[in-house]
Amino acid sequence: MQLMKRSSITGRTYAKPIFQIHPGRERLEAWIRKYGTNSSSYVLLEGPKRYFTSPRVDGFIAYQLSAGVAVIGGDPICSPEKMDHLLEDFSFSMSGRAVCAYQITPETLNAFRRTGFKDVQIGREAVFDLTKFTLAGGEMELVRAATNKAKREGVVVFEHHPFALGSESINSELQEVSSEWLRVKGNHEMGFLLGSPSLERRTAKRYFVARSGGGKGRIEGFIVCEPIYGRNGFYLDCTRRRTDAVRGTMELLTSEIFRRLRDEGYAIGSMGLAPLAKLDDPDLRLHPRLAKLMQFTYERVEGAYDFKHLYRYKAKYHPHAWERRYLCFNQPRLSPRMLYATVQVRNAISIRGIFSGEKYKSGIELTKRMDSWKHSISFVIGLCSALLLS
Repeated sequence: MQLMKRSSITGRTYAKPIFQIHPGRERLEAWIRKYGTNSSSYVLLEGPKRYFTSPRVDGFIAYQLSAGVAVIGGDPICSPEKMDHLLEDFSFSMSGRAVCAYQITPETLNAFRRTGFKDVQIGREAVFDLTKFTLAGGEMELVRAATNKAKREGVVVFEHHPFALGSESINSELQEVSSEWLRVKGNHEMGFLLGSPSLERRTAKRYFVARSGGGKGRIEGFIVCEPIYGRNGFYLDCTRRRTDAVRGTMELLTSEIFRRLRDEGYAIGSMGLAPLAKLDDPDLRLHPRLAKLMQFTYERVEGAYDFKHLYRYKAKYHPHAWERRYLCFNQPRLSPRMLYATVQVRNAISIRGIFSGEKYKSGIELTKRMDSWKHSISFVIGLCSALLLS
């Protein structure tokens, strides 16, 4: 049985199912294989997400609820021809709730606009044409020098298969490296559109590991890559290294991954979003104060996830394209509550989480947790102030 409603935006009549059956992981993954073009599409399988499906669309929308706001993760997973229908049905199912969508691509942006969403650019994604990637040339001098140093120190890159025979010891060391890295970053996975190692589950992820000592020493770092099925590529998503890793480890890992993917016939590689970097969409003139605040945040706010440092790290590899990414919202203006919900979901952290758990009872651990929260909330407060003054 279905409820019917006419869209006030497009004039179309569309259906909302009274009962919605949660699609299984296999079905979700099949849709991602068929329609996933966003670099973060495969990440939608992870974390505490909810999944919306419509009886008239082959696909789904992944989202989370926070502060009364429905935050969509990346592009809806369906054919471009059905995107408007899926967004209309989802909006109807939210019964007037505020909705925003984080990290939307230009290819999907018009579907959001046609269904009544506004938008603002939030950064650029570093995308590489693997057929053109090379360490040769003057612009790659710094990366080339770092990779050569790591090689001289005996660092070797290999692909690891977590469920292969005898993989347990490597899995354990990868978890050790990951835990050490997370302690520095605030003791939690970012979540939402950033993946985790997921060593406990069979997935389509690929694991590239850097080991010192000519391949016989300790693991210095690793990168987990996720498929971008619709673009014949991979997203270099989950990166981990030891705090005292051999210099050049991550540069060697990244360049070696690109080389191997290229040799296997893949077309693109992505290093993901650089939030607040290279904000140049002409529509930003419609949000002058917000644009200034985002630029200020990019230039001045520092912490575990430093926006400017993140951009500079990706930029040194000289991506062949810096693709725009957007935040879309279904209200006349972007409200403080929507900004708060987006940052809370993106950073996978809450006030309750700060104080929960035995391991956060010590002063040092609690301080680290609070620092991570303050970094996130400072971004929200700044943007909210701009919105309230506009």
